[in-house]
Parts: sequence; structure tokens; C-alpha cells
Amino acid sequence: MASQAFKALHLYTTPLSGCSARIRIAAHLKNIPLIHHSISLATSQQTTPAYLSINPNGSLPSLVIEPKSSSSSSTQENLTITQSPAILDLLETHFPNPPLLPGSSQIRARARVLELTSLVACDIQPPQNSRIRRKIVEEFGGDGEKWARYVYERGFGVYEEFLRKGERGRYSVGEEVTMADVFLVPAAQGGLRVGVELEKWPLMKGVVDACWELEAFRKGGLGEHGRLTP
Repeated sequence: MASQAFKALHLYTTPLSGCSARIRIAAHLKNIPLIHHSISLATSQQTTPAYLSINPNGSLPSLVIEPKSSSSSSTQENLTITQSPAILDLLETHFPNPPLLPGSSQIRARARVLELTSLVACDIQPPQNSRIRRKIVEEFGGDGEKWARYVYERGFGVYEEFLRKGERGRYSVGEEVTMADVFLVPAAQGGLRVGVELEKWPLMKGVVDACWELEAFRKGGLGEHGRLTP
């Protein structure tokens, strides 16, 4: 399925979703036209039957792809993708410029980018997302924000160590923006929202600051209003 085969790309998103921000940032970097559908978490719109029919997990983002009709088939079903890594894989495959993932010949760089994206996607974002925080407060009487700060601080410490051991560059891996940066910046913004101070990790903060100089990060990041702190 080539990008020319897409009639429309519908992104279901919400401003303060870090996973949604990854898609918005990548789309801005690649100049991909998306039709945005804003889902209100304040009114629990993600739990309505209408949205659950799109994404049974009730999570954000979701990408609904309308294919163009071909001569061989007048009706083609829409394709829905509901996890940000899978959405980004599709965008990287069908909108390859500029590349956000080093090619297979760049073994070290590609492995490091995937390692850092996985660190954010697996060890930082899921353990402290809003559903987990609410569960900690409502069912266990705990402090959701305190837990979130612990998760962010531990994860950012690991990210900093990877940067310290890797080849120094303007961004997470070298001198060009990669998928690692697309994952890092929304996570950094999420940390700022719960009182984490990025100055504790100077290498990581330098990368975040460099990314924030780019319009794609300012337009696509959390809050969509050009400030690093939502």
C-alpha cells in the first residue's frame, strides 16, 4: 500500500496524550496531512460506544486510513491502527522522508534508536499513564503523581546513561532527528507536568532543547501551543 493509495488519514488524538504527540510530531516532520479528531478525556469521550467501536482499548491515538478506490475493487475497508509504534511504523514505511529510523546498514545507530524508543514506550510511559495513576489513587489510596515522578526519574536516568555512553550528537542518536527524539520529547513534557526537573539529566535536556527549536516539536507536542511545559 503506497502513500498515494491513501484517500485520507484520520488521527483520533487529544492534546495532552504523549502517545498522540508522537504521531503529531512525526506527521509535522514528514509533512503528512492528517485529519484530526479531538477526543475529550475530561468528558471520558474515549469510553463512549462510538469511540470504542474504533478502538476497543479506549486509548489514544487511533489512526483510521481511508484507502483510495482502485479499478479492481470499488469498495475497500478502512484500516484502523491503535498503538503509536504501529502507527509510526506505517508512516515511516509509506512516508519515508525524512527518515526517522536509520536503515538496516546502520546497525549500531538503528539498534540505539529502537532501544531508546522502547525505553520510553515500555518502561516510562505505560507504568505511569493516567489509568494507572487513577487506579493507584482510587483503589489503593496512593499518590499517583508521586508514583509518576518516580517512573519518569528512573527512566530519564537510564536515558541519560545511554546518551553518556553513546556517540555524542545534537539529538538522541547523532546529528539528525530520529524516532528516539519523537518519543523522548512528549515524555519529557509529561515529566514536567508532574514536577520533574530535567536539569538533573543535562545530556537529555540538551537533546530536548534542541528538538524544541524545531517547529514540528512545538506544534505537535503536548498541548499544541508552542511551550515546552503544557
